[in-house]
Parts: sequence; C-alpha cells; structure tokens
Amino acid sequence: MKKNFLPLLALLCLVLPARAAGFYDLPADHWAQEEIRRAVDAGVVNGYGDGSFQPGRDVTAAQFCAMLSRSFLAEEYAAAKEGKYQAMEACLPVLEGTSLKETYRSLGKRWDRYVDQPLTRYDMAQIIYNLVLEKDALQETIQLSTTDIADWTEIPDGCHTAVFTCWGMGLLKGQADGRFAGEDSLNRAQAAVLWSRLDALFNGPREVPADPDEGVEVQEMPAFGLQGEETVQEMMNRVNRETPLCKEGRLPNGKTRSGENIAELLELVKQGCPDGTVWSDTVRYDYRAPKFSPTHGCLAFGLAVSDFVFGEEAPVTQHRRLPDLAVGDVVYIRFDNVERVLVLTGVDQEEGTYTACELEKNGKVDWDQWGPLSGLVDAGDFTTVFRRWR
Repeated sequence: MKKNFLPLLALLCLVLPARAAGFYDLPADHWAQEEIRRAVDAGVVNGYGDGSFQPGRDVTAAQFCAMLSRSFLAEEYAAAKEGKYQAMEACLPVLEGTSLKETYRSLGKRWDRYVDQPLTRYDMAQIIYNLVLEKDALQETIQLSTTDIADWTEIPDGCHTAVFTCWGMGLLKGQADGRFAGEDSLNRAQAAVLWSRLDALFNGPREVPADPDEGVEVQEMPAFGLQGEETVQEMMNRVNRETPLCKEGRLPNGKTRSGENIAELLELVKQGCPDGTVWSDTVRYDYRAPKFSPTHGCLAFGLAVSDFVFGEEAPVTQHRRLPDLAVGDVVYIRFDNVERVLVLTGVDQEEGTYTACELEKNGKVDWDQWGPLSGLVDAGDFTTVFRRWR
C-alpha cells in the first residue's frame, strides 16, 4: 500500500456530495449528532431516501469499508475495480487478521453474501489497528491495563493486541459494563463516531458544519384542511395567499428541503386531514393547481398537499423513474376504474419499501399505508410521479 496521504480537497473529489444532517429520526440532542454531521459533511456516510439516518441500524462490512476507503485509503479506492465491492477491494490490505480476509481467501470474489452482514467489534478492532499501523499513527504509550477490560480472558487469541490498542487509544472503547463484547456489532451512529475519531487522529480536528436552519426565522404556515363550507379551491386560495414565497432550496416555512423538514410539513397536513377524512370526486374537491389544468378527486388531493409542502411556485416535474422515489413525491396511479394517489412519507431504498398517505377514488385519507417499491414499479405504465424536491 502507498503511504502517501491525499490532501482533504483531493479526497472530497472522490466521495459523494455532502448533505445536511437534517434527518427526521436524528433529534438535535442525539448523543452522536455532532459526529454524524461531520461524517455526512465529509461524504463518507449518507441517509436513506425517506429522509432518515437510522442511527441504530447495524453497520455491515461493506458499509464500514466504504467509510474508511473513501477517506483514508483514497488512492487504493481509486485504483480498485469499480463496482459494488470497490471499497472492499481497496480495504483488503487492512483486513489482514479478520474473519473477512479468511473468507476472501477461501471464497475469492464469491464472498458477497458475507460482506453485507454486520461487522463484529473484533473484526472492526483489527481493521482499525491495521489502518493505524499503515498511517504510522500508533501511540507509543497507552494508559490502559488489561484488568480494565472485564472480558479480557474471553478475547480470542490473535485479537488481544488490536483490542488493547483500539481501546487504549480511545478509538473503539468498551461497553458500559467494562466488557469489550467483541461478538457484538456497531450501529451507524457508533460507526460515525469511530470515523470521526480516526479522522481527527489522521487529519486533526475538523470543524462541525453549520446547521443550515440555524438562525433561520421560521414562518408560520396557514392551516391545511377545509374550514366550514370551504371548497378545496377556496382552501388552497387561502393557503397559497397566506404562504410566504420560497427562497431557493427552502420550503415555505423557511427551512431547508430536508426529509425531516418535509415530514414536519406533512404532519401539519395530517392534522388538517387526519385518517378517515372524506375526499370525494365531487366539485367541492376539485383543485386547479397553479401549474396544471383543473384536477379532481385523488389527484387534486395530491397536488394540493404538494403545493402546501413545497409552495405553489415550486417547479414541478412529472416522470416515471420509480427507482429513485423520495419523501414528498406524489405518486398517481390510474388504470381502468382504479384511481389512487400516494403522498410518500418515507422511502427505504435499501429495504425496498415505502410509507405513504393514500387516497383512493371517492375514499378516505389513510396515513398508514406501506408496501414494496416493486409494487409501484410493476404499475409503472399506469403511474405518474409529481416531484418538487429534486
């Protein structure tokens, strides 16, 4: 392996674009919020298509190697063959002494089903130890005793040095009960913290990126939902009239267009049109969206919600690229006598599922729908996606 370490600017050219850490399942007081934001800003970890980060989800070998290779093994990553396991190939030298390397020796490139399994703390410690040696960053003195590790005698032969070093350097610490618990795995939040510690060790402290919503004056949104004898058109005339104009990259309330903030506005829609709300195919429920001809029933509901969440002046695209669906998209399905609309409240591309607010023709609003994305793809010839976010 080459020991030349690329400057940060060169590294950033090799990773995915940074995204704001505005994930709906990552509260501001989350214990790993700062480290996750650093990792996201550096482009070594991303969220899911539904706007979530899923901090408690196990980290697989492939995911952890992707984090390391894009930051600390950039030359090896660039030289490796492109493909799903490019990061794994780039990390092969630092996998020495792990069960992964043994599996690779026995199966070669047929090891794909193993690298998508959660990575144990033993293997993770060995990988980190190898990487620290590679970067000549090993501390000469470690203030730690083996008696400080409650399960020291249970650690398998060959793992002691890696565990002792990682714990002693404060990179991969033990559990609350004093055990290393090497058979356990790390979750995504813990992996981001571990990456942040390695980044500080190899590159020095990194500034926490500014919260794009910090200091922003949040605008109050008008009420969504029919008031009195209002028609939908009258309701949306009121909503659109009272909604502030959006600034570029922001929602009508002034916040950035993150999954978390979109979900927040969808929650306001839910308050105004809760489960069981009737939305029929009569004149009262027609809506002439500013960028469309008059719409009726289900589609009128979907476009009204979209205008509320993103602002009526936000550009609208129509497409059938179902594999890249995202939270806030309006999916309109129509064939024969079937007509339904889905306002996506969540998309998990890895699991291949979605959650949505659904309305069928002359039906009632249902906020608890979910299903496989494949079902939407199968209906592709009858489906149109209306998008504002991307």
